[in-house]
Amino acid sequence: MAVLGIYLTSSVRNSQLADLRLHLEQESYITKEAALPSLQGQGDAPDVLAKKLGKEIDSRITIIASNGTVLGDSMEDPATLENHSTRPEVIDALANGIGESIRFSTTLKEDMMYVALTVTSQVKLLGIARVALPLTTINSSVNHVTWTIILATIIIAVLAVLAAWLIARITTRHIRELTRISKKIAEGQLGQKIKIVTQDEIGQLAQAFNEMSDNLNTTVATISTERTRLANILASIADGVIITDADGSVVLANRAAGKLFNFNPASAVNKPVIEVVHDHEVDEILKQCLKTGAEQTTQFESGIAKRFLRAIAVPFSQQDKLGGVLVLLQDLTELRNLQTMRRDLIGNISHELRTPIAGIKAMVETLKDGAINDKEVAGDFLARIESEVDRLSQIVAELTQLSRIESGEAELKKEPVNLNNLVNEVVTELTPLAERQQIKLLKKLSPDLPSVMADNDRIHQTIINLVHNAIKFNKPAGEVTVATIYDDKSVTVSFTDTGIGISRDDLPHVFERFYKADKARSGGGSGLGLAIAKHTIQAHGGDIRVQSEEGKGSTFTFTLPRQ
Repeated sequence: MAVLGIYLTSSVRNSQLADLRLHLEQESYITKEAALPSLQGQGDAPDVLAKKLGKEIDSRITIIASNGTVLGDSMEDPATLENHSTRPEVIDALANGIGESIRFSTTLKEDMMYVALTVTSQVKLLGIARVALPLTTINSSVNHVTWTIILATIIIAVLAVLAAWLIARITTRHIRELTRISKKIAEGQLGQKIKIVTQDEIGQLAQAFNEMSDNLNTTVATISTERTRLANILASIADGVIITDADGSVVLANRAAGKLFNFNPASAVNKPVIEVVHDHEVDEILKQCLKTGAEQTTQFESGIAKRFLRAIAVPFSQQDKLGGVLVLLQDLTELRNLQTMRRDLIGNISHELRTPIAGIKAMVETLKDGAINDKEVAGDFLARIESEVDRLSQIVAELTQLSRIESGEAELKKEPVNLNNLVNEVVTELTPLAERQQIKLLKKLSPDLPSVMADNDRIHQTIINLVHNAIKFNKPAGEVTVATIYDDKSVTVSFTDTGIGISRDDLPHVFERFYKADKARSGGGSGLGLAIAKHTIQAHGGDIRVQSEEGKGSTFTFTLPRQ
């Protein structure tokens, strides 16, 4: 429309200018013929003629002398007009006999078309006759055409925009639907589908999108399942696991690692390992693994975790380059404690067995050297040997009993047992021993004590051990008080003595195998009695504990659940 408007406007203007030019040329010839007598000094003066003709043909008539002086003008006083010899149309007329131009009239202050003809008589130039008309009509006509085209262009442009918008809406409806559903998928709403209504390129795109949505949903579900499985595996692993990226920042950590170093696994992500665990040993092994790209292993006592740990750093690759490190943290504290206990157990057993065996060997050698012939000495030695053998047998029996109880192999023959009755039996049995050591045995038994489900023989033996220890480690003229109490859930038996007590350092170890406080070593015994008592009570679902102050006596207490 813009090109068409330019063409039409130019065409209309040129056509109208051509018509105006032809009209002016015709009027110029009339003016030329009429001006010939006037220029020859006959008829009306040039100015009078010009004004007369101008009124008749409604045009501006100008009669000019050959030197450019204006002799007459239909609209102005010739005396006020300047010389016209420099006017383009005058110059062309003088040169070619006819001249024309379109220019702005400084006199009338508007665009005009001028046509000038030379006036001659027998080849003699008498002057120039010029006719002019304004271009107002032409400009008005061209402007009308221009505005018509502009208006038409605007209307067509609006219609074209509306049509394009409607076509675009119809064409892109499925694209918009695809965009809307894509945003839902981006927000996590998987499994979205587009309804296919066409078989064109948009329909093919919708079908491809639906297939992609199905595959994406399946893939995400698989990844989610695997991630959940991995999370469950990591959560169930007792060892600490920390996975880092190639920069040493935490990518994943399980609860065991968080428990070891007291951090929240979720909040540790994207933080450097040293900021999370605060342990330079772990950070050092991680750095070595990242630097060398090889597996690293170390064992150390962690001051942060307060445990003895083994750290294993294993690098893993990602797209043919180091992707990160898996740090496995194994808690070896219990294993080391067990190894320590094993060494101590072997040492204690060796110590306990060495003394009686050495004594037996010495007495046997003495007998072999001739003491066997002395019946009195031989009898005494044999009695001592028998005593040492009994002691060895007791140690072996107690070790066997303790081992069976700890491993759960010892079968408990549970039956309703009244602990008051067992206490009375034990007190009766050990009264002679207490009297020999000038110790008073006292009882504070709760009446109507409920029964407990227990192995009568094993609880009986436990009470004997505790009363016997209270007597053995008491002071002369001391007291041992056995008391029973109960509540809604349990029955409790306590053994209080006024003896030598247990030091604060020894107190945490009294229930360990072969453990003897220094002051107790002179009292003999295998050191297994309290360990057997502890495991026996625990096997019954109960609890045993001790309170003591050195020099003021001790109180051992065990509790069993009510029947």
